[in-house]
Amino acid sequence: MSKILLFLLLCLIPTQLGKHFWFDWTMVLGIRIDYLSPTLYLVDLVWIVLLISNLIKPSVLWTSPLKKETFFKSKFFLVIVFVVINIFVAQNRWVAIYKWARIGQLVWFGYFGAKNKNLMEKMLMWVLPLWIGVESLLAIGQIAKGGSLNGFWWWLGERSFDFNTIGIAQMSVVNNGIVRAYGTFSHPNSLAGFLLISMVLWVKFKESLSSYKVFKVIKLNVLWWGVTWLGIIGIILTGSRTVWFLGLISIFWLSWGNFRNIKNKGIILFLVVMMLFGIYKMIDYNYPIQNFLGGWDENGLLKRGLLNLAAVEMIKKSPLLGVGLNNFLIKLPDYQQNNQIFWFQPVHNIGLLLISEIGILGILIFAFSAKGGLRFASQFSIFKTLKKLIRNNDKIIILILGVIFLSGMVDHYWFTLPQNMWLLTLVLALI
Repeated sequence: MSKILLFLLLCLIPTQLGKHFWFDWTMVLGIRIDYLSPTLYLVDLVWIVLLISNLIKPSVLWTSPLKKETFFKSKFFLVIVFVVINIFVAQNRWVAIYKWARIGQLVWFGYFGAKNKNLMEKMLMWVLPLWIGVESLLAIGQIAKGGSLNGFWWWLGERSFDFNTIGIAQMSVVNNGIVRAYGTFSHPNSLAGFLLISMVLWVKFKESLSSYKVFKVIKLNVLWWGVTWLGIIGIILTGSRTVWFLGLISIFWLSWGNFRNIKNKGIILFLVVMMLFGIYKMIDYNYPIQNFLGGWDENGLLKRGLLNLAAVEMIKKSPLLGVGLNNFLIKLPDYQQNNQIFWFQPVHNIGLLLISEIGILGILIFAFSAKGGLRFASQFSIFKTLKKLIRNNDKIIILILGVIFLSGMVDHYWFTLPQNMWLLTLVLALI
């Protein structure tokens, strides 16, 4: 039962079919904020059944993280104390409680995954092509139609939109505006980051696929390259320039060993530069470089800068404990009163977002209390984890963590959007 539920949960991670609950405290300035709204997703229902089944009748897949140490002597107790304090200092405590509950859910899943690492990896070999294939095919359909496909896709969480929908993400190709692919995600950037990490994991498990008799060499190559090219197309259609750039870095990182053996490196680099220049000109003949760096929105760079300044001011006022988890948007109006442009979004930098919400003290507690923030074992720390990866020369995991870190410096979805948070937890559990 646990294995079936785990496999189903993994399959549903990219979906966002859910029921939002709108309370008075989910609004800021009279506006409903979906980041603050408690939401029951389809994947949550599967997780709840998995949790209950393992609590009522623990299986071989589950052992308590606190089994070997008493509650009051464990570092887990220190984390709980900080969580209570962080909720207490938050202006909107309900919002903070909801987000901490989400973090608790992911911590449990992360520990469960870490205890069953081999099983998770075997399941991912079958789940990854499903993630990449379905999301990329949906992305192609959305671009071809110029909006959402609706119908069956609604049941996977696809939002209804077209080119004229207010606030919809767009991009310019040869001076023509088109929608950016959303898949079943709430924003194209979120989809792009999810696809890129999934693609790198797909590369990691390529050799493992060959061990299955069901795949012959020809069929395996067709499957692997088919999924790979679908993923590349899906990433391109999201219009996420950050992930485009990180995707190119990933390709060079993974193929550097082969590249070193090529004699005419200069010619290849020249061709790559010319190809990138051609793509840039194709996207828009007169597209200002500052807009390209800040997003397709012409004020994107300014908006991100203003959010960064707001986060820095919050940190200055509450450097140790922060303003409360998930309370950045609650406090944001106080720091943008004099701005000509008001953008109601979390700061596009997970470092600033985390420090502003849980403070420097929270960062230190979570960094030293658990391995990657997931495994309750006092002998581990996040720094020892990184040292171990470098010592073992695990190129794939190092690349994945690098992509998450760099994309997290210019966006927030790894800490604010459910699909990306599930994937991040999964990655940390596999370390």
